[in-house]
Amino acid sequence: MELMTKYQYTYFIYPYVIDEKEYKKYLQGLLRNKKCKIRFFDKQKDIHLYTYFLPSIREYMFWSFGLNKVGIRDFEKMDSTLKATMLSEHDCNIFNYELTENLQGKVDKESGIFFEISEIKIICFKSGVCFLMFKTNLEGNSGFSDLLNFNYKFREINSLSYNLKDYENIKIQSSSFKNVKDISMLIKELTGKETISKKANIGNDKFFVYSYACLDQKDWNENTESDALNNLFEKYRSVQPANSQMIDDEYATKNSNIEEIKSVYKNQYIRYGFTMSSTVLFTSNINTTNFTVVPQKFESEYLYMYILILYKKMTLNKLNYQFKNKFKEAEKGFLDFAKRLWIQDITNEEFGNRLEKVWNEKLDIENTFVKLKSEYDVTYKKYNVEELNKNNIVTLVIVAVILVINVIAIWIAQK
Repeated sequence: MELMTKYQYTYFIYPYVIDEKEYKKYLQGLLRNKKCKIRFFDKQKDIHLYTYFLPSIREYMFWSFGLNKVGIRDFEKMDSTLKATMLSEHDCNIFNYELTENLQGKVDKESGIFFEISEIKIICFKSGVCFLMFKTNLEGNSGFSDLLNFNYKFREINSLSYNLKDYENIKIQSSSFKNVKDISMLIKELTGKETISKKANIGNDKFFVYSYACLDQKDWNENTESDALNNLFEKYRSVQPANSQMIDDEYATKNSNIEEIKSVYKNQYIRYGFTMSSTVLFTSNINTTNFTVVPQKFESEYLYMYILILYKKMTLNKLNYQFKNKFKEAEKGFLDFAKRLWIQDITNEEFGNRLEKVWNEKLDIENTFVKLKSEYDVTYKKYNVEELNKNNIVTLVIVAVILVINVIAIWIAQK
């Protein structure tokens, strides 16, 4: 029997890099786009974010908490050039891309999945590492298999292999575009040139997936067969289609999945799942908070924390690339990153700290930092030796020139 969702959404997250020298110009381009609006945060309206993040992180990601109404009005009066200059001095800027209407996706009625894009955000960090986020919802009380198929298919719409997967009979098209593939054009429009992304191992033709699903309690209750539920959850966590066959269901559910669930959240009707490229939250509406408080927190405090941790990973990759090409620039960025972000705690919330730990493990951030630190130490010594050799050569040349001049001067004096 088809399991039904009572509420669900998925954020598809696309990382990209803007050259730091072009960053201010890029911000100016966004500001000139009438659909892009800078997001201002308010201590009263966004109290949940203000209290969740520790002061140093709050200042790093949400600088506008320090603005009052007068400050916002003064900002709005500036021209785009002055605005871009001001924004480029802040560590993080968040834009909302305003939709004139929901971008409603439709496929043929017999086999189609109906969805909408309800929100688009652009998150830009001063280092040039940015994220484009699409929030999608399936229409009505959709089947859970539809969500599995949709997440699997949509995450690849910007990949070269997208059109090659038509044989899977998961078709997605949009009523607001001639073809869903046109969303790739929107991505190119909003992300600009990405010459660094692929070189720095940041560009990803598949989105990161951040998804929430709440099942109807008739489908998930104390009488529900756990093995069947575990199998579906593993597909959800791994972003696989509904008809996929897991390689080893028993091993995946009993060894990896269940232990991971216990270590993160001890609740019979809430399951968190993680991979290197996905985070999912699977719940039942048998508990009221599972489709009220839980999804709101998941797409607010926890989502921004996930973005920050993804940013750490992408920044480390970018620095690793720069060490081999522009050491002095990378050195400044690395020291700033280590001082202002790496050693800082994000939140005092216990569960938030557990999430951060799992994300760090899945993205292998600790090991990446250690390797980068070793790379930095080696490159630093090599760079200083080369600089010393250059200085010695310059010194020798100067001494030689002085000696020649002195010899000539003596020769002229003797004549």
